[in-house]
Amino acid sequence: MKNIKYPADALNRGARRLVEFVLLLFAVAAIGVAAKFVEGAFPIQSGPGATPLNWAIRNLSTMCLSMVISLWMLAFINRGHPMKTLFQVRARMMIGLVAGAVVSIAVAALLVDFEAIRSNGFHPINPTVHPQVWTVTLTAMLLGVLFEELFHRALLQTLISRLFGNEVAGLVGAAAIFTVMHPLKDAVLVIPGALLFGVVFWRTRSVFCTTALHLAMNVTIDLLKGRTLMVSPLLSPEEFAPMKPAIGLALIFLTIAFELGHRRAERRKACYALNDSHATIVASSALL
Repeated sequence: MKNIKYPADALNRGARRLVEFVLLLFAVAAIGVAAKFVEGAFPIQSGPGATPLNWAIRNLSTMCLSMVISLWMLAFINRGHPMKTLFQVRARMMIGLVAGAVVSIAVAALLVDFEAIRSNGFHPINPTVHPQVWTVTLTAMLLGVLFEELFHRALLQTLISRLFGNEVAGLVGAAAIFTVMHPLKDAVLVIPGALLFGVVFWRTRSVFCTTALHLAMNVTIDLLKGRTLMVSPLLSPEEFAPMKPAIGLALIFLTIAFELGHRRAERRKACYALNDSHATIVASSALL
C-alpha cells in the first residue's frame, strides 16, 4: 500500500522550513554583529586619512567578509551553494553579459533622446576631484555591489528558494527585497535589473558573474547621468528621467535573451550527450 501524503504533513514540512529560514537569517545577522564588534575594536585613527570614504570602504569590507563567512557556514551545513561554485569565474559569460548590458543601456538612451546626448557631449572627469578620491569611490562602489550580490542573490535568493521549494519564488522574493531597499523613483530601473541579476545567478550560481554585470550597469548609468565624485553630469535629471523606462525595457529584453540562450545551450548539451551515449551503445554492440 502506498504512503498517503496528508495536508498536515506538507504543513509541518513548510513550518520546519520557515523555522530553519528564520534561524539561518538570525545566524547570519549574528555573524554581522560580531564583525561590527571586531571592527569597533580597531577604529580608524583620526587624521588626514580619516575621510568618510575610508570609513565607507572599511564598513563595506567588513560586511562583505561577514557575508562570505555566512555563505561558508551555509555551504558547510549543506543549506547553500558551495563556495567554489559561488566564486567561479566564467570569463566568456561575464564578458558577454557586461557587453550586452552596456550596449543595451547606451542604445536605449540614444533612441529616447539622441539630441540631448549629442548636444551635451561627454564631460571629462571632474578636474576638481583628487584622483585618489575618484579611485576610492570606484573601490567603494565595487565593494557595495559585491555585498548586495552576496546578500540578495547568494544568500536571500538561495534561502527563499529553499523555503518555498521553487527557484522562481526565490528569484522573485530576492528581487522584491532588493527593489524595496532602493529609492522608489528608480523602481522602473531597479526591478528589471533585479530580475536580470536573479536569472543570471539562477543559471550560473556565480556571484562573480552577477557582480561584474551589476557593476557594469551602475558605471554605465553613472557615466550617462553623472556622479559628483566621478564625472560631470552628461545629462540633467530632467533629460535622464524619460530614459529610465526605455533602459528598464532594454534590461528586460536582455534578461529574455540570456534565458533563451541558456536554454538553447542546455538543449545542445543534452543533444550531444544523447548522441555520445548512442554512439557508445552502437560501438558496444559492434564488439559483441
